[in-house]
Amino acid sequence: MKAGVGKVELVQFVERSLGVLDASYRGFAKESDLYEAALLYIAVEAAHAAGGLSMITYDGRTATTQVRFRCSPGNLWAPGFTYVRVLFPEIRETIEIHLGVKVAGSSGVAHECDVAILERDEADQSRRSGAHPKQSKLIAAIEAKNYSASPELGIGRGFVGLSAELTRANCNLVFPAKGRDNITKLIAKRKSGMCFDEVTPVSPAAERLRSYLETVIRNWIATRRVS
Repeated sequence: MKAGVGKVELVQFVERSLGVLDASYRGFAKESDLYEAALLYIAVEAAHAAGGLSMITYDGRTATTQVRFRCSPGNLWAPGFTYVRVLFPEIRETIEIHLGVKVAGSSGVAHECDVAILERDEADQSRRSGAHPKQSKLIAAIEAKNYSASPELGIGRGFVGLSAELTRANCNLVFPAKGRDNITKLIAKRKSGMCFDEVTPVSPAAERLRSYLETVIRNWIATRRVS
């Protein structure tokens, strides 16, 4: 299906928001990859609004101004890819925001999350053990579809199955086109997560997504404060 948001617009937004694109990534990344990167930044904005301090990094220790994301599903522990660490000083806890990493669902089967917001301890454990992070430590996830028209109902059914596997997370379907009634109604029946249509980097819908993710992160912070 034709891309909903073009490459030039997405490259400009990602570089303005996150940093200079690594040359190899810039040449290889498709519109769908860059759309996911734009959504990652919206998640970072949500974490900032919830009181977080972020660092774009390759190794979790040093900041970088050059970014390189995955262009296909990958293992979190594989080196050489950029992600974001966010510290919440109030509770002395950290989360990580990744693109294109696999997470073990409730069945034990690994599923790709286009954008994954994870507890840092679980991400560190994944790197140490070479095992996919558990869905129980996934705070939120985004399934991104950079389509010029609404995804078909089959995409919605697949998303419902994915969200059932990621039972402990807030799982959201996001795309730039106007959603058809059948897919928005299907996802509206879910208890956790939403369908966000008409999301482009600077659209009003992007602000709604940011605000929603902020609430999800604040709710997670509240649980950590209690514990």
